[in-house]
Amino acid sequence: MPIWNNLDLILSTYLSRNSPDLKNLQIHLEKLRKEYSKKLLFSDPLKFPRRYKTFEDREISALISALFAYGRVLSIENFLDRIHRFLGDSPYKGILENKNWKDGGYRFQSEKDVDRFFKAISTIVKDYGNLENLFASFKGSPEEKLLSFALYFRKTVKVDTFGLDHLLSIPSKKSPAKRWRLFLRWVVRKDDGLDLGLWKILNPSDLIIPLDTHIAKTALALGLTKRKTRDFQFALEVTEKLKAICKDDPLKYDFALVREGILKNYLKGGFK
Repeated sequence: MPIWNNLDLILSTYLSRNSPDLKNLQIHLEKLRKEYSKKLLFSDPLKFPRRYKTFEDREISALISALFAYGRVLSIENFLDRIHRFLGDSPYKGILENKNWKDGGYRFQSEKDVDRFFKAISTIVKDYGNLENLFASFKGSPEEKLLSFALYFRKTVKVDTFGLDHLLSIPSKKSPAKRWRLFLRWVVRKDDGLDLGLWKILNPSDLIIPLDTHIAKTALALGLTKRKTRDFQFALEVTEKLKAICKDDPLKYDFALVREGILKNYLKGGFK
């Protein structure tokens, strides 16, 4: 049986019970997490920051890899591979060199958009030392800090194109800000062979799930939310249900929950 059918099998077993509850769901999610483990990292853009050893290289690679993680699975991989070859053995040093990007755009981002984004990262890193220091400089709740972080990037890059507006989206009640939250999951959750455990400024319990089509479909099937609109409230309701299962680390199952759809699309080159 193809490995991606295991999600359907495990979760249908849970749903077939007369009175499924969160405790029982946790048992099934743990089975899923063990099945969809780091051996499947090849199918995820997280594999790019995982190539490196230092905090600085992983952090820069994680931001770039997360923000370009949209579209066709193989297109994401191919574009990120080009970027990391451009940045060289050290993404941190590569971004500080301020070399001009001349290797094309990606979907909504033009070649110039990509170059301006890289230049903005370089400016921020030179000013703050690293991205965590920038995030830590903002006051307020984790959500307020994330909004300030995104707005600072937009200000630095001087957003004036659709491509840059899309790349550096603004977290809001309407927008679940999936790619910003994916970046936060990677850098905040402890190093478990998947996520990186780089930042100390936030706790895993502060995170909101990166909402994509795979999470939305599964969350609705499991009754984690009844909301139809895929907005911030949808992501928040799903996260709160997962907190009832794992209070300190609600996103520990995120990699596993999206893996079925990603694997199917990865192996056939379809859409993420």
